Amino acid sequence: MKNRVEQLLAELTLEEKISLLAGADLWHTVPVERLGIPQIKVTDGPNGARGAQGGQAPRSVCTPVGVALAATWNPALVERVGALLGEETKTKGAHILLAPTVNIHRSPLAGRNFECYSEDPYLTARMAVAYIRGVQSQGVGACIKHFVCNDSEYERFSMSSEVRERALREIYLYPFRAAVREAKPWAVMSAYNKINGVWASENRYLLREVLKGEWNFDGMVISDWMGTYSEAVAEGGLDLEMPGPARWMGENLLARVKSGAVDEALIDDKVRRILRTIERAGAFENPGLRPEGSMDRPEHRALVRQATSEAIVLLKNEGNLLPLAADGYRRIAVIGQNALEPPIMGGGSSQVVPHEYVSPLAAIFDRAAEGTEIRYALGAPLYKDLPDLDVETLSAAGETGLRVEIYATADLSGESVATHLVDRPRLAWMDDFVAPADPHRFSARLTGVFTAPRSGAYTFGLRGTGRYQLRLDDNLLIDHWETPDPGLPWGETARSEPVHLQEGQ
Repeated sequence: MKNRVEQLLAELTLEEKISLLAGADLWHTVPVERLGIPQIKVTDGPNGARGAQGGQAPRSVCTPVGVALAATWNPALVERVGALLGEETKTKGAHILLAPTVNIHRSPLAGRNFECYSEDPYLTARMAVAYIRGVQSQGVGACIKHFVCNDSEYERFSMSSEVRERALREIYLYPFRAAVREAKPWAVMSAYNKINGVWASENRYLLREVLKGEWNFDGMVISDWMGTYSEAVAEGGLDLEMPGPARWMGENLLARVKSGAVDEALIDDKVRRILRTIERAGAFENPGLRPEGSMDRPEHRALVRQATSEAIVLLKNEGNLLPLAADGYRRIAVIGQNALEPPIMGGGSSQVVPHEYVSPLAAIFDRAAEGTEIRYALGAPLYKDLPDLDVETLSAAGETGLRVEIYATADLSGESVATHLVDRPRLAWMDDFVAPADPHRFSARLTGVFTAPRSGAYTFGLRGTGRYQLRLDDNLLIDHWETPDPGLPWGETARSEPVHLQEGQ
């Protein structure tokens, strides 16, 4: 009797097979209801499971980033962190965590170094194997990334990494090979860049000959988001184009198969890999998607604290200055923005909203002996932009946060179709967040009461895509509604003139 994968493959039409090869949206695969093939969900990592709604998702455990985990030199600990993240992945209703990142630190200027482990391929490999084993011990999959030579953020959508075979094998492929052979990740994510002139997502040599051939990888290859560039991705070895709907792995591929340009046997191999992954996730037995949730447990906090502590490397401790004696100092000076607003390393796919964090300054106040004088100074400000508004200063209908009303029109007309209370200042207009409005045509009004924490001059800012406007009471502070400023691209904030407020106003 045929196993389930082969039986389903035999029953699928060509059109249904092709439909499985691209996502349904940002995070989900396409189901085939006729045959009971469910969809599965992926979620971003690596230092947390973020959820589908990004900045609006339920809060998550925030673990140390990759470079910090590698600094522990403790694979057993990293495996425990991976297991924690496997649990977190399930709380977000997902089946695969898009992690770990095992690209190599080639330059200290590379923007995603924090997310990767090391400049050393052996250390990177040991961390990756441990992390993946931990994640997958919880019945969810890991997607190791970015395959391969994605070691620079500069022009990452267009650059070509020129690498000779020996360096490719001994440095850049090494962590992937160790992970595939020892930990068996469910998925591999292709990179944005080219390798020796060929896009990673359609690199037949690397995907079909090395990964699937030499290494016998039996999982699926997923593109990085929007990281497909031509119809050659099908023959190149990609299995799942993300996000959906399809660009190259849809109608274009269907026509090429029907014309005989692409062998259907190649499609069957891709479908097998996707069905195998769905089976590994247990989704055939439990096809329903679970709602996203949040899990804040004492044992998780303890593990994160241990991993963070082991990641610290003290280079020199002259005179045994550290640790600070509980009763040995009467005056402590704390200087620097990071003491007040700790930078939780992350960016792009690595951002999560943690349950809670304690700043170094608050910790010093908490631990210092009674009577100790603690003085804080900002020092040199590190703000690239205005700092985020502290949501604790905002309230709506008696609760902390902002009230968000969604309109199914582009100009705030008519009745609102959805209302949210948000407890964070950054909003991403994901499909579910604006539903039932059309995500391509909607508008939103955010309202709240701001209470000034101290007297002084306040500068308000607003950053967004499209048209936006900011009012304080009846005063129009920022107006890019009627005439959006074409010279103000995403990433720059429109600022108001200073507004003088009294404490408690």
